[in-house]
Formats: sequence, C-alpha cells, structure tokens
Amino acid sequence: MDCILLHGLRQRRLYRSGGWFERMTDAITGKWPVLTASLGTQGAEHGLGIAGRPYYFFALRADENFGVVVFLLSEIEGVDWPPDARGATPFDSGGLWIDKVATDPPLDQSGRRGFFEAHDVPLTAWRPAFETYIRERYETIADYVRGSPPGGTLPQTSGPAIVMGQPNDPRAWTWEVRVPHQLVARHLELRAVCLSEANHSRYVDWLWDDQTPLATSERRDIEKRIHEHMIVPSPGLSEADRAAEWLLAEVA
Repeated sequence: MDCILLHGLRQRRLYRSGGWFERMTDAITGKWPVLTASLGTQGAEHGLGIAGRPYYFFALRADENFGVVVFLLSEIEGVDWPPDARGATPFDSGGLWIDKVATDPPLDQSGRRGFFEAHDVPLTAWRPAFETYIRERYETIADYVRGSPPGGTLPQTSGPAIVMGQPNDPRAWTWEVRVPHQLVARHLELRAVCLSEANHSRYVDWLWDDQTPLATSERRDIEKRIHEHMIVPSPGLSEADRAAEWLLAEVA
C-alpha cells in the first residue's frame, strides 16, 4: 500500500499576510524548518508529551480544513526511520486533547494523555499498524480515503475507545503521522502539490518579485518543480476535494 501523507496550510493568517509563499517555497525545495506552533498546538504537545516540534500529516486523508495548499508526500524507499522517532496515532491527537474527539467513556486530561500514549506507535511501526487497521475495519481503502467511519464488527478492546460516529468527525478515525521537523526532508519526498490556478498565479508573481530573496536559477527550479507536481481543483472543488480525488485514483 502506498501510504501518502498529506499536510495542509490551515492557518488563515498565513494566507491573508502572504506568509504561505515562504512555506510553499520551503516545501517545494525540501526545506522543513522549525515552525512557530499555534497556542493550541503548543498546549496539545505539552499536555500529551509530544516532542521534536513535528510536522503533522494525515495518512491518505485530505481534511476539509487543510486550506489553500495541500502537500502530498510519500516515504523515500530504503531510508529507515530512527528507532526512537515518534509517532503515529489512529486519531487526531490535537482533537483528542481539546476534547473534540469523543471517547466512551469521556476522559479527563490525565486520561487523554494515557489514551494517547497507549495508542502512539513509533514511525518504524506505523505502516504495518495502519495497514492492519484498514484491513480489519474497512471493506475498501477508498472508504477510509473518503472519511467514512470504520464499519463491521470492530475488534473488542478493554477500557476507553474512540466513538466511531457522531459526535465525532473523520479526525477521530484518520491516522495522524507526526514527523520531527529535522526528519521530514530526509525521509519524505513530494508527490504532488494541490492549489488553485489563482493561488498559483499569486505565488508565481511573488516568486518573481524583485523583493523575493532568491536567485534566478532557484526561481526557475521552483517553477519547474511546481509545474511537474501541481494538481488543480476543478471549478467548485476545494483543494482538499481535489487531493482526495488524486488519492482515490492512486489507491483504486
């Protein structure tokens, strides 16, 4: 199974300020620097004990809140994860922490951290764990890509469990993969970048602006790479919708 990882620029302030141009450039050129996390993300990382200032990816799922750009990446074959690198969970960790991912029974903050720790797996083990999850809980991988909740008879577990339905949304059964910033460029390669024609034009205008601190050769290389990897939403589709279409074509 080709486990594509997706990362979207969700922060509206980045779009309004044009700050996404730099983020776009970093991703296209394979640079994934330390980011200043939002206060909500900082709180979740502190509460759950998440280290490494990671980038957050969804496995084979494009979230509707991803924003103006969606990056689709895959693991580089033959490059092994460090044994202590974490990790992945079969739910959105931030959603769990802020009580947007409901459990049965409900958990307090101490319980949420324990639940997170019980389900977190190292990056070396996440793919077989994900594949087992899909095989046991879905008739087809396309159902997962579309955001459908797991169906059929779920494996019996003791203790708290994620509610696989209302009031939860797909974040509750989508796999989250957290990659420490210093590992992204060494372990992941860009497969596609999804953005609208309008935002592509905005980005190219910025790229060739005299104030943009890039050499001409760098600008040409970036423009070439975008051309090679770009997928564009059809009229009426969001970037996340188009990314989902691309994923369904890949896994069909």
